[in-house]
Amino acid sequence: MTEPSESSEERKIEGKTNHGEQRAQEAQAGDVSRQVGDVNRVVREGRVLQDVETGYYVYVKGDRVVIVDPTSNQQITQFKNSRANTQKRIESGRWKPIS
Repeated sequence: MTEPSESSEERKIEGKTNHGEQRAQEAQAGDVSRQVGDVNRVVREGRVLQDVETGYYVYVKGDRVVIVDPTSNQQITQFKNSRANTQKRIESGRWKPIS
């Protein structure tokens, strides 16, 4: 498992995948399950986890989640997730803390 090399102040999304762009458009259109506010703020200030199945970085701030591909630094998706569900994913080992 690799760790993000930059500090939280230097974390920045370098664009979006097609799927990430679709999810951002859904949020702008009013889909409350996709509205996470400022994505870069979630990445900058959120806890950093790694999805063990995909290797993607998972940034969590409260109930807001942003998934980023660590190789391209592109946003994969964004969604709201209950704290209980986030904790369940951590306890099951699907998401592992990396910082």
